[in-house]
Amino acid sequence: MSPTGSAPVKFTDNQLDVFRVLYPLFKNEVFQRREHMMRLTAFAGTVLISIQIALFILPPGPTTTSPTSWFSISGVTVFSSLFAYLILQQADRHRMAKQQVIELEQSLGFYHQEWQLTGETLFPKNWQTDWTADRSVALYLAILATLTTLVICSMLVRNGMAM
Repeated sequence: MSPTGSAPVKFTDNQLDVFRVLYPLFKNEVFQRREHMMRLTAFAGTVLISIQIALFILPPGPTTTSPTSWFSISGVTVFSSLFAYLILQQADRHRMAKQQVIELEQSLGFYHQEWQLTGETLFPKNWQTDWTADRSVALYLAILATLTTLVICSMLVRNGMAM
């Protein structure tokens, strides 16, 4: 169905050539942005877990002062905030690319009835909206927030600042 909800748009050969180039590019962009969000989460998680392990393994220094502890906590918070921003940035780009792919699919008629000989659509109609309910970004940010909280709590307990 076209963006207006009617039958697929008829394209010239030149327009079809443009679609043949754009569609794979946007489709690939959708997958690359998703993968980039996963890699950012994995990298930040690895760093935070490494800090957590180091806090358990290394003995506390004799000269750990309150300002040093707060600078360390601030560093972990800034690190996690930066990665949360990068994940959100990739999520926004993923959303824009996904919207563009769906618009291209709609104008090509992939969601139009009788696309196939059986009278079915090429793609299920729910594919046009299912991506809006995607909760993966919330999961990535929850993982980052949980690990950040664990590291900060460990720093506070280690330096005797908790309670």
